[in-house]
Amino acid sequence: MFFGKKDKDVRLTDKQYKDLTSKMSKKERREFDRRQDELRREREEDRLLGWLEFEDDLDDM
Repeated sequence: MFFGKKDKDVRLTDKQYKDLTSKMSKKERREFDRRQDELRREREEDRLLGWLEFEDDLDDM
């Protein structure tokens, strides 16, 4: 679960996630899930870019 901060990755149990999303309308739930997927992709991209930069730095040595 991500809340918009790159250094904030919060893990929820299934029950906590269900409690969080159970009060949302279908539209809110879809938007919430879409935003979580977007933040997850951004984080993965950042991680990959960081690794590529690291490898480039090692190649330059």
